[in-house]
Amino acid sequence: MNEIKTVGIIGSGKMGSDIFNYLSDFNYELIWYTRNPDHKEILWKTYQKKIKRQLKHGIISQEIFVLRSKYRITNNLKDFSQCDLIIESVIEELDIKTEIFRGLDENVKTSCILASNSSSILPSQLAENVQRKNRVLGLHFFYPIAFKNVVELISSDFTDDFSIEKAKLFLDDINRFYLEQKEDSAFVLNRLLLQMQIEAFNLMKEAGLGYKQFDDIAKKFVPDFGLFEMMDHVGHNTMYNAIMNYSIVDSDKKIYEPLLNELKKRNLVSDKSTGNLFYNLEAEIRTISEKTELEIIDKLKEIANKYLIEYSEKYQINIYNLKKGLEEFCGIML
Repeated sequence: MNEIKTVGIIGSGKMGSDIFNYLSDFNYELIWYTRNPDHKEILWKTYQKKIKRQLKHGIISQEIFVLRSKYRITNNLKDFSQCDLIIESVIEELDIKTEIFRGLDENVKTSCILASNSSSILPSQLAENVQRKNRVLGLHFFYPIAFKNVVELISSDFTDDFSIEKAKLFLDDINRFYLEQKEDSAFVLNRLLLQMQIEAFNLMKEAGLGYKQFDDIAKKFVPDFGLFEMMDHVGHNTMYNAIMNYSIVDSDKKIYEPLLNELKKRNLVSDKSTGNLFYNLEAEIRTISEKTELEIIDKLKEIANKYLIEYSEKYQINIYNLKKGLEEFCGIML
């Protein structure tokens, strides 16, 4: 099987930057794409400072320094012509991703794998407008990569075995634990967490609690982040679009309606200046008993266990792998 030597990263936001920085610790030839020419220069200067510090303090050898000095940052998709793998990580909007995949399809070699880091858009949706449908798949990393050792490897009916096996070898090479998924089970970790977020929304309303107050309780079971804090961090517009995408592969769409309606009511805006974040619309704090706290935690555990078993059986995912993925993603231990 052809070896992956040259990797392209599309996107210079938080996730794209994290993927580039993580892969820069391995011996690949890297090419990083940003649309903004001015941003290109800033990224390059920042990266040069990083590797010079690493060399100065003996973190990397002169040989590795020379290799990493050859990495490229570009705003031209034609520079990806010799890539073996390209990982797209731009804003979670299908039209923008589709445009990028079309551009790549016209410029890269036929054997190149086109992967999306999307957390909600299916590979088949991106493959519809490219010639190489068999080379399109999902590699969904979780942020921050250095501390979240799990990747969702998602293939569509178009994706061929060559591309899947090549992606697996790549993930093994960069020391990533991964969950292999077809499109019906795509984004299984996010979807499982979403079931708890739906339950959390209902429980919070019933108990008359504030969002942050509820999260302080929920963090005793989901230690890595608050369930509403996470939605604020991701952005309400992005969350709304993601939930709509998840509903495509779920027969019971009604369960999503209360949370979707809440997000829609906020005009799908979550910028801090608007005051529309969950944490900025805190309800009056009321005192609740320890018994009620325990009941909330038990209910969240119950829903997590329910969907852990259901998804494992329905999608034929090893339950221990699913448990490990959930622990890596958000710290839940079942």
